[in-house]
Amino acid sequence: MRVCVISSFPPAIAGVADYGAHIARTLVRDPRVESLTVLADQLKGAPRWERLENLDVYRVWKRDSIGIGLALVRDVVRMHPDVVWFNLGLTMFGTRPTAAASGMMAPLFTSLLGYRTVVTLHELPALTNLEALGLHTRAGKIGAAIVPRLVLRADTVVVTLDRYRRFLTKRYGAHNVRRIPHGAFSEPESSGEPEQQAALVFGTFGPHKDPGLVADAVARLPRPRPGLRLVVAGADHPRYRGFMTDCARHHRLGGSWIGYVPAARLPGLFAKATVVVVPSDASTGSSGVIHRAMSYGRAVLASDLPDFRGLAQDDGLELAWFKPGDPVALAGAIAALLDDSESRRRIVKHNLEAMGRLGPARIADAYVAAFEDRSPRAAARYEEATGGLIPVLRAGEEA
Repeated sequence: MRVCVISSFPPAIAGVADYGAHIARTLVRDPRVESLTVLADQLKGAPRWERLENLDVYRVWKRDSIGIGLALVRDVVRMHPDVVWFNLGLTMFGTRPTAAASGMMAPLFTSLLGYRTVVTLHELPALTNLEALGLHTRAGKIGAAIVPRLVLRADTVVVTLDRYRRFLTKRYGAHNVRRIPHGAFSEPESSGEPEQQAALVFGTFGPHKDPGLVADAVARLPRPRPGLRLVVAGADHPRYRGFMTDCARHHRLGGSWIGYVPAARLPGLFAKATVVVVPSDASTGSSGVIHRAMSYGRAVLASDLPDFRGLAQDDGLELAWFKPGDPVALAGAIAALLDDSESRRRIVKHNLEAMGRLGPARIADAYVAAFEDRSPRAAARYEEATGGLIPVLRAGEEA
């Protein structure tokens, strides 16, 4: 099959871009995929076209541009693929309401034009703390309410959390939703812990995910730990330009903030960590940071948020928890995890086994199944046509 992928794409620094690149690179190696072309965002310094690992990447849309939807549909028609896969984050196309709406309309148009359309929706606005994410404006709320109705017109909608699938099924009566686990970015690997203890914070940062909280917690640890290092690796979230410069100054991070770390250097980065802290006040679906940390054999300490709890339950993962936004609670949780090496070893072993069941090949199989004609919507139509006499197992249900 010939697949067209619409996604933000590296060197864009965002979880949606990393996920899109990972899935695209996995799929293009699958013998069932004849070709794969990415319609990506335009970035300063990035060529308009490039060939990467058998991927053709065309940069055809510009974030916050009102013409995004038209540009995407025009290029899809030109390519005439078998499948169009949209890898969508709530603000991937921008924060201007007209631009975001233009981009979010594209799956509806490709579906109406007869192209098999699959949408992965990473965030579900109704289950997201929009205010904490800086999306509390009236226009943002209206747009967030419209998004599910638009994307549910696709042949198949993929979510990475089962609580999202259940919500869409109950609220909208949707029968075309399936959960595909986020999965591991690579086959699990583990190295021994470093001699010097280190707490790592990794990702893209803003007020909803503030490394300053971890710095404050480390300063409040119950007893002095002169050997403990804090490592902050990452850059500003696209919505919060300049955030990390202000954070580093305010919390005196100094050499603790090492900036953006490219994918090729991530094994070495995680090898130098004892624990990985995910200090989110609000989540945007599943967490690539949690999956990376577990794949590299590191214990994770995460904010106790519904999305992260759902992720742990869905995929059989074990995390340590702390109350979101509370530096005192985080300090106690960090100390408890650092003082219990046996607990860390047990957690790491458990999660490595879980990640082994969620490797790239398995996730690719799930996407290929979603791309084929045996879609949840087709199953629903078939069941309706037969009057329910021959039941069909829908995605996410058990026989």
